[in-house]
Amino acid sequence: MTAIVVVEPEVPENTGFIARLCSNFDYELRLVNPNFNLSEARKTCKNSQDTLRNTKIFDSLPEALQDLEFVVGTKPEKGISCQDFKFRKNTSIVLGRESKGLSNSELELCDTIVHIPSTGYNSVNLSHAAAIIMYEASSSSELAAESSQLEIVEKRGGKILRDLVARSSPTSEELNRLLGEL
Repeated sequence: MTAIVVVEPEVPENTGFIARLCSNFDYELRLVNPNFNLSEARKTCKNSQDTLRNTKIFDSLPEALQDLEFVVGTKPEKGISCQDFKFRKNTSIVLGRESKGLSNSELELCDTIVHIPSTGYNSVNLSHAAAIIMYEASSSSELAAESSQLEIVEKRGGKILRDLVARSSPTSEELNRLLGEL
């Protein structure tokens, strides 16, 4: 399952646009403590009313992430460029508040962090960021390592090595070579 998780969204129109994107790219929408009534987002989600209606609302980010396989957090100028990142088949994306993004403690709950490279102002509107990252995830030409491969890394080298390898986003082929060396 793949989901877009938005932490404490503040602008209903952005959430409506993100619901529409979820319909386009086949993601489930999850919100953590939205600061508005979801009905306010209806006007911008257009033909994605079902996606908005089926949005899951959570009280905390750990609850929202509990059943997700691989989670990518987003932060301007942090982590790997979303253009260079190798998205997995079941990659879910976490976006932060419009006003201040994700906190460091929220980013620590993610398997890795990506950013959208820009040459000017480094922060992109929330719904625009969702569109760019969802597009990059859908057009990723190489399949990244699967979680089963990462579990083998953890068994052979421990959790720290697993986390380090996961953050580097190796392809399945690269991880197979690493497993052969381990």
